[in-house]
Amino acid sequence: MNKAYTSFKNLISPFGLSEKEFKTLITYCELVQFKKGENIMKEGERQSKLYFLYKGIIRYYIMSNEGEIHTYGFRMENSLVTGYAQHNNQNEYRAEVSIECLEDCDLIEIPFIATKYIESNSPDAHKVARYLAESHIIELVRFIKELDTKSILERYSNLEETYPGIHQRATQQVIASYLRTTPVHLSRIKKSRIKS
Repeated sequence: MNKAYTSFKNLISPFGLSEKEFKTLITYCELVQFKKGENIMKEGERQSKLYFLYKGIIRYYIMSNEGEIHTYGFRMENSLVTGYAQHNNQNEYRAEVSIECLEDCDLIEIPFIATKYIESNSPDAHKVARYLAESHIIELVRFIKELDTKSILERYSNLEETYPGIHQRATQQVIASYLRTTPVHLSRIKKSRIKS
């Protein structure tokens, strides 16, 4: 079995899919690659799939009405990636965020028909959906909480713990966008930390 599929299997194995069910599931899936700087999806686009990130790093971002990009999260290897789509009146899903590759990325594309298969065939399928929803909600709540309760220095200090290796894998501009500061201010913070 391809290494990407093995990693994907390891991620979802706690949710009770049998070997046969997993083998059927991956017949719906496809290995895909995106280049650094490419968007996997854009805010408002119709979403009919989610992804397993085998190699690389992505960021979630939104564009403000003033044209500013606000990064609010990252995903690294062995994580599920989704546009946080919500079902609408037209019986479709639209991505709430844009997803950009910060490196060349290898992913498994998982169409919603595959998730429907899991729901229909695994008694514990609801655990997968619940796990996804809870982990994303918790991540977002922590992000908002940090913005409201911690200083820029504290948030900068926590960044490496939350996203190991992020300083080597994301540009200063992207990190500044996540911290809600400017690249110039971020540079000053880094210099002051080096001196101390």
